[in-house]
Amino acid sequence: MLHAGETRLLQLASRREKHAMIDSAIGEAACASGSIEIVQGDRRHKIKSIIGKFVERRHHDGPIPLIWQPVTESMPGRAGWVAANGGLISNLRIWENVTLPLWYHARRDPLETEQRVRHWLGMLGLEQPEFEAFMAAQPHRLEPWQRKLAGLLRALLQKSAVLTVDAFLFEDVKTRLADAWTKALESYAAEGRTVLAVADIATGLPWERIE
Repeated sequence: MLHAGETRLLQLASRREKHAMIDSAIGEAACASGSIEIVQGDRRHKIKSIIGKFVERRHHDGPIPLIWQPVTESMPGRAGWVAANGGLISNLRIWENVTLPLWYHARRDPLETEQRVRHWLGMLGLEQPEFEAFMAAQPHRLEPWQRKLAGLLRALLQKSAVLTVDAFLFEDVKTRLADAWTKALESYAAEGRTVLAVADIATGLPWERIE
């Protein structure tokens, strides 16, 4: 069981298992043994879903396990996730990718949002003179590590109670940045939240593993 203030690492045997567990974690529903159901898995799999008789959203995705979660048990804002590549929308600038979800779902104060953006950009290892150009850029003009940073920034700003991170986010990232991102996530958890990193390969994250 995960508790507020914790950062944990879950190591799985395959990419399919990792994706299935991420879907389960961001679903926030208790899962019985066997197949599981999800609401948010279509973030990765663009597959049409149907609503089942128990008010659950279902979709089929080949041989990997189905993830089940009743729609009525999904609570927006309670669980968030960070994709391995940042998960940005390609035709939106970074500031739009980062702030539009905040204003759409929570109507955050613009001044407070700007202050939090600057706070987390610094925590994530970006130099202050780079802030403006970074936030104004389009994803395709950025390096892969910058797109990852933007996705992580967006998730930190949303203040989800449980944040699930694809541990591959830290691959091919300079040690200085990986250390900064790790400390930023630890700081995020210390504010009374929980961070779960899910991996399918060996990772240098120093967090306690879930056995």
